[in-house]
Amino acid sequence: MKSRTKTYSIIAAVILAVFLGGCSKIGTGVVLWPPEESSWEPGDLTTVKDESFLRSTYIVNLPDQRRLKEEIDQWRVRLFKREKDAVAWAADMGEWRDVYAECMYQGLPMRDEPSNTSNRIYRFRDGDYMKVLGRGEGPVQVGNLEGYWYHVLADGGVEGFVFDYHLRVMKVSGDEMEILNARDTDDPVLDSLLDAPWRPQYFIEMVNRSQIDLETFRTEYGFFPNPVEQTLYLKVPGAEILETWTEIIPAGRNRYDFQGTSFRVTVNNSSFISVQYSDGTTERFEGFVRLGRDVYDIVTDEQERRSAVLERLVTRGPSYGSRAYGELSILEDGSFSWSGKSSLISRGIISTSAGNSGRLEFDHFIDAVISGSNDGILSFRFDGGDVARFLYAFEDDGLRLLYIPPNMIGEKRVKTDQFIDPVRIFFVPLAPAESEEGIDLPDRQ
Repeated sequence: MKSRTKTYSIIAAVILAVFLGGCSKIGTGVVLWPPEESSWEPGDLTTVKDESFLRSTYIVNLPDQRRLKEEIDQWRVRLFKREKDAVAWAADMGEWRDVYAECMYQGLPMRDEPSNTSNRIYRFRDGDYMKVLGRGEGPVQVGNLEGYWYHVLADGGVEGFVFDYHLRVMKVSGDEMEILNARDTDDPVLDSLLDAPWRPQYFIEMVNRSQIDLETFRTEYGFFPNPVEQTLYLKVPGAEILETWTEIIPAGRNRYDFQGTSFRVTVNNSSFISVQYSDGTTERFEGFVRLGRDVYDIVTDEQERRSAVLERLVTRGPSYGSRAYGELSILEDGSFSWSGKSSLISRGIISTSAGNSGRLEFDHFIDAVISGSNDGILSFRFDGGDVARFLYAFEDDGLRLLYIPPNMIGEKRVKTDQFIDPVRIFFVPLAPAESEEGIDLPDRQ
């Protein structure tokens, strides 16, 4: 009898567990931004069965399939305890279900309220996409701009408001796309001026010469108008200024005064502007350009070029020997050691306190007229503070160096390799066993 009762109890427990497992849920979700290749559409309702705090996901029923479940990021779903609240919220999405937006400005802010004075809670990168959840009443005026505040969701879950001047708002239906915020402009020149960052004029000169000085060619240098926040930010070597304008007043053909600031900007053409401003004591003029490439990519290319030179020096060496100028070793991290270099001291190239080690730098450049016989410039910065710069060339049997007198260098460039009383060094690669005193080196220095 007890055995039968125990069996009934187990069956009842199993039935109860199945019943609770099939019926239990933590709420109803509205899908905001479904993953790519997903079965859901924006605005779909789904039963949320469980959640994973570790993975920040919900376990939900697939559309129209109560027995099949899937995991989805929590930020992609708006959870409601009551199903009627979810239904009402999904209905409010209405026309915005299939609407997305693309950021067209680096650093575009998202705010916690639809106002350009509210807190910034996120910044978009140029090209970022976001899900549009709704739009405020309007259009409204923000400074000199007219547009709408959009309620948006960023990839990852941050939610807030973005003014649409630098947004491309689009409704996506299958393979078709409709731009919802296309606008006519009364001043295309001004719009172009405010549309994207400008870079110092010398950037284009460096790019044209393929000589990128990483000390002055930096991503933070430029002129950055922000029409949403009504700010002008300028940073160049020796100057940094941030000012907020109240109004933009035309001051002549393609010339604009930014009221409340010291800035006056002339748009010379679509890729060049002249900026007049005050740093508090001095009136300044700067030229700025639009580049055809991203500054970050140009900087990366130059860093890779320098790394390639270093790699070639290490691969062909890393140790080199010269009968008159000692032994030079170059390491993968860019450091070097140079022993037996008394001839450099006697020739006045370095001092006795220079030391025997330092770092290689690749921050100087040669003119095209001498590029046929030279590969570039190596700067040896010794730990003692001395710096010696040499034109270098890779040859079949070694490394050729030609010392550059400091007075032959202008703006980190060398235009000739014809020097009075030149100091020439020829290094031959040394095998590991040869990097010892007494090795027989060739007569070439």
